[in-house]
Amino acid sequence: MSIASKLSLIAFVSGMTFSAVASATANAWDSSNPWGTSSLAGYAEWNTFASTTSNPTPQFGSNGTLSGTAGSLLFGGDIYTFNSIASFTATLAASSGSFDVYLRAATQGNFLSSTATLNGVSASSILAYSGNASQGIEQEVYWKWSNVTADSLYTFNFSASAPHVLLDQVSLSAVAAVPEPETYALILAGLGLIGFSSRKTGRKQV
Repeated sequence: MSIASKLSLIAFVSGMTFSAVASATANAWDSSNPWGTSSLAGYAEWNTFASTTSNPTPQFGSNGTLSGTAGSLLFGGDIYTFNSIASFTATLAASSGSFDVYLRAATQGNFLSSTATLNGVSASSILAYSGNASQGIEQEVYWKWSNVTADSLYTFNFSASAPHVLLDQVSLSAVAAVPEPETYALILAGLGLIGFSSRKTGRKQV
C-alpha cells in the first residue's frame, strides 16, 4: 500500500471516529422508512456484511441477496470502497401483482451515485437523512419504483459515486402499490359514467 493510500485510510478512519461521536448510529436507520405503515409483501435488510462480494443472507427478511465488485474492504462489518468506485447488485424475490418497490441505503464518507436501476429501469435517489453533510460523513437515501410487476425477481443495481464510500446498511422492500391521484380521478369518472348510464337505462324501461 502506497504512502498516499495509507494517509487516505488514516484520514477516513479519523473521520469515521468523529462521525460515530457526532451523529452516526451504526446499524440503525436515522430516518423513518419511506413506505410508512404499508404492509410489506417482500423485505430484506443487511446491517452487517459478511463479505464485500457476496451476502446471500440478510439479517432481516428473506429471499434477498447482495453482491459487490471486488476491490472493496470489510470495515467493522461494513463495505468500504477504498480507492475504487464499487458497484452493487441486489435481488429480492418478487410476488405476483403490482407493487411499489424501494431500495434504501445508508453510507458514510462519500456518497452513492444518485441513479439506481430496478430490472433495468432507472430512478433517482431521494435524500432521507444527512448528518455533517459538509464533510460527507453520513447519508441515508432511497429509490422508489411505482406500480412494478415482476415475474420472479427484482434486480437492483447501484454504485458509489467516488472512492471512499462506506456502505453501512441496505434494505429492499415491496409494498402493495398505492394508486396515484390520477387513478382515483379515473375511477370516480368511470363510476359516474356507470351511474349516468344506469339512470338512462332505467328511464327507458319506464
